[in-house]
Amino acid sequence: MESRIPEEIVEEVRFRADMVEIVSGYVNLQRKGKNYLGLCPFHTEKTASFTVNQEKQMFHCFGCHVGGNVISFLMRKENWTFPETVRYLADRYGVLLPQEELSRSQQQEQKSRKRWTQILDWAAMFFSENLLSHPEGAAARAYLEGRGVSEKMIHDFRLGYAPNRWDTLLEALRERGVEPEELAEAGLVIEHSPKKYYDRFRHRVIFSILDSRKQPVAFGGRVLDDSTPKYLNSPEGKFFSKGRHLYGMNQAHQGIREKGFALLVEGYLDVIALQQAGWINAVASLGTALTKEQAKLINKYTQRVALCYDSDAAGIQAALRAGEILYQTGLRVDVVSLRDAKDPDEIIRAQGEKAFQEALDQAKTYVEFKFHTMMAERPPQTIPEKAVLVTRLAPDILAVKSPVEREGYERFLSFELGLTLEAVQREILSQTREASKLSRKREYSNKTKDISVNNRDTINKQEDQALAPVTVTVPQGVYGAEWILLRLLEEDLSRLPRLEAELGSGFWRVPIHEKIFLALRNAGSRDFLSYDDEEMLNVWSHILTREIDITQADKIFMDCVRTIHAADREDRVEDLQVEMAQREKSGDFAGAVALLKEIGERLKRDEK
Repeated sequence: MESRIPEEIVEEVRFRADMVEIVSGYVNLQRKGKNYLGLCPFHTEKTASFTVNQEKQMFHCFGCHVGGNVISFLMRKENWTFPETVRYLADRYGVLLPQEELSRSQQQEQKSRKRWTQILDWAAMFFSENLLSHPEGAAARAYLEGRGVSEKMIHDFRLGYAPNRWDTLLEALRERGVEPEELAEAGLVIEHSPKKYYDRFRHRVIFSILDSRKQPVAFGGRVLDDSTPKYLNSPEGKFFSKGRHLYGMNQAHQGIREKGFALLVEGYLDVIALQQAGWINAVASLGTALTKEQAKLINKYTQRVALCYDSDAAGIQAALRAGEILYQTGLRVDVVSLRDAKDPDEIIRAQGEKAFQEALDQAKTYVEFKFHTMMAERPPQTIPEKAVLVTRLAPDILAVKSPVEREGYERFLSFELGLTLEAVQREILSQTREASKLSRKREYSNKTKDISVNNRDTINKQEDQALAPVTVTVPQGVYGAEWILLRLLEEDLSRLPRLEAELGSGFWRVPIHEKIFLALRNAGSRDFLSYDDEEMLNVWSHILTREIDITQADKIFMDCVRTIHAADREDRVEDLQVEMAQREKSGDFAGAVALLKEIGERLKRDEK
């Protein structure tokens, strides 16, 4: 477990690090006024919308709404953890990190892990050298060339070759001082009798399983002849668990964010073929069924997965199992079906990239895929059999959060099975004890109208279409007023008492704005960012990188206050109107007239 880095050290790292210098290593930045502009490294764009503010040491993309500071930039770009990022920056900018006192067992574990990492790195270098430089690797080179794997992919994925002998790796690493027992613990050799060892991988193309730092944590090997097993993987050990890694994720994490979904396949070569062809979001499980840990790993980067498993019977069943796990994790799942090809690698080589894109465009949702699979296995012939089929699909439909999408599946089943929509809905709802919670309730709000106040132009000049999405229904003028107030507080925290005197502390309508305000107030400074709160980073960076004219800060401040007060008054009038209608309906005409009078008085005051 990584030790906690003291907050003062983190701030020292942030103070010394140069945001523009770091980002320039990834983005071609051009100065424009106070800011630097460039093409966003987190999504595909043709017009620069990625902004770096050197003064405030913040970045924000007005296209994909991602933002933060130098630490969060590297965490996202390199897929590093927070401690890894801080340590990298500390080393680069000469910040001395405190040395934590470890127990004897912790010291031993740290030493063992470092040794394990070193051994696997040496092994990867050995396999790579055999593939690229030795005559023995000719067959492996020819195999990869025949599969269309480029030299760049060979280097990026650290591919290699294990010679067709029993002890080449054993002897090569012995020369580096590695004992056979250490190699056995790392899963690279096998002990067949006491103190007698032989190489685990022989005459195989080697696929390195890389972590976020592009260091090997395990290997997979594919035969070059008819030997069995066709694929052989490193065993699980003290520092490696298959269920916690995905092949290709070390490169795909950025592609997943950029494309908005993960492309999950079965084989190593499928990942390489897809990434080489431009699908930089492709990953694969490690020769085993998908695990919950792997699903959670995907969920760190996206809410959507496209499954593209082999088209044979085994692949279809694996897709059903994987889809269920992904669904349980809360991910949206689509399933890609391939025609006249077993897997993505085959369809790309035989039919071209366009054919795979067409298959991807025609992907079915997991519920539709499961339905068609069940229909193919055993088409229902009777009404009871149709009811059973609906019942089997009910858990998947009930797991859907969107009422619109859920009803879409219900209508789909109704049409396909020749049943009424009401019957399908009752059958599905009967499968849960909380059926009442799933009743279709439609809520309407009349609070989306903008307000009309004298200072509308002052506020709206600061708004544009690049504002981050609002997750609650609030008047646009109020939304703009809130974020401008936060910006004014960032410029001068001494405005805080005046703000609370004018509005109190519970006036915020946008939850993330209130969260930022409370963090800013409690910290008593600008440095309050939470690195594990991505929404806060994105919104705060947006606020800080917007260029606004604050030469008349006091006037803008009061314009914002008046906007919020006016919206509150309008809400109160609307509430009174609703109450008046209810009283009229119940026969309380005297009460209704009194409320009408109050409404009139409030409107007159607002006009003054």
